[in-house]
Amino acid sequence: MNTDLPVISLERLMALHSAKLLNYRNKFIVADDIADLSILEHPTRLQAVTMVICLRGEVECSINLRRCTVKARQILVNFSGDIIQVHNCDNVKCFAVIVSEEYLQSLRFDFRERASSFFAIRENGPIDLATDDLQSMLPYRRLVNKNIADDNDDVITCLVQALAHTVIAYIRKSHNMRTHGPEPAAPRPRRIFEKFMGLLSEYHSRERSLSFYADKMRLSPKYVSRMIKEYSGRKAIDWICEYVVAEACIMLQHTDLTVQEIAYRLNFPTQSAFGKYFKEGMGMSPKRYRSL
Repeated sequence: MNTDLPVISLERLMALHSAKLLNYRNKFIVADDIADLSILEHPTRLQAVTMVICLRGEVECSINLRRCTVKARQILVNFSGDIIQVHNCDNVKCFAVIVSEEYLQSLRFDFRERASSFFAIRENGPIDLATDDLQSMLPYRRLVNKNIADDNDDVITCLVQALAHTVIAYIRKSHNMRTHGPEPAAPRPRRIFEKFMGLLSEYHSRERSLSFYADKMRLSPKYVSRMIKEYSGRKAIDWICEYVVAEACIMLQHTDLTVQEIAYRLNFPTQSAFGKYFKEGMGMSPKRYRSL
């Protein structure tokens, strides 16, 4: 993750939303309805681990530009620094738990490291929950609410740790059910796509040419383009454009940087060049997008 680019803290998140969100000292937030998190209508990078549990209906969203649907009895886990966008959550019943990265670190709990099936999450997106597993998670909401009201800090700390351990246990359980033994080697198009997306996440604020990413993988641009299209159904250059535009959207929505300063941060030669690039991706100018 490029730390020069905006990452939304829980304090900033609460400043943008109503009192419907249950907030505990800007350490974590519980939302009974993700529709309350209107910030997620736009590409957003949170400095937090986010867990969305769907009870009814479907949530259509994108995580790091990859579209997915969270259905009833599924959980979606996102890590600090992920780009999140919710496209549709109408007629949905779910709740979200958003835990500050700093708070997890203070508990000496590295969620990403403990979730050993991190890459399985990235590939498969939402994780199925058995009915009894889902039921075992529902009391957390009531217990957290009561202990926040009673200001029982030690109890709340234990509840957060227990919830994190529970979620990781379900991640590993789901991963083990899928694999049943040694996981087969990924097909070459998928390996190239995953490598490409990893490089794109790291370098998109500076590099927009396919040849740069192909050189990093020691492959020809033509071959990379063909593999990306075969695996994802989209051109590599489209993925590059979408990542750059998503980053621009985050800065337009969540910083006071001028359009010229954003153009500079994203390594465009001029504001005009950036404006043209953004408009091709979004169908509107940066200034128009910021005014929405």
